[in-house]
Amino acid sequence: MNGQRAVYAAVSTGLAVWLVNTAAGQLPDQRFDHLLEKGPLRLLRAPNWRFFGPNPGVSDMHLLYRDIVDGAATPWSEIEAIRERPWYSLFWNAGNRVPKVVFDALQIIVKAAHESGSEMPNLVASSGYRLIRRYLTTCVAHEPGAQHTQFMMLQGHPETAERYRVQPMFASEHIPLKPAQPPADTPAAILAR
Repeated sequence: MNGQRAVYAAVSTGLAVWLVNTAAGQLPDQRFDHLLEKGPLRLLRAPNWRFFGPNPGVSDMHLLYRDIVDGAATPWSEIEAIRERPWYSLFWNAGNRVPKVVFDALQIIVKAAHESGSEMPNLVASSGYRLIRRYLTTCVAHEPGAQHTQFMMLQGHPETAERYRVQPMFASEHIPLKPAQPPADTPAAILAR
């Protein structure tokens, strides 16, 4: 019986020390990080999962698109990535997957632009560009009769409460849209079989 208590106490103490070590490693203030590695306890360094990482985001990325109808461009429209969140999103937020993928794809395009010197063939071949192109042609509603679409990335920098500076980052080529397919049970679809 005493052996079980000793093991239970040792495991509980070890887990408690590891929990405190992990929590202390996540604090924004990094002045005391060296104590965790070289202090009197010489604790093992816990992984660092600080929310903002080493370089916090200081700008917003905006994705806009427009359609080309009969050779004329429509006004730019922003694709809203952030939607109202339901109360249960604290526990289950599957609706956040698409905005996260779109944001990551935009970051891939920005990285490809920096690496390739903004050469369009290299940008078009990047996985981020292909993903945004597919997203625009399959998930976004377009103007009736649109033959092409185009997207643009803007980076916004909040400078003061009233001032918001916007900087264009990238504008795509004209992306062809497939003509609308008739539903499977219409006469046109039956004749096409």
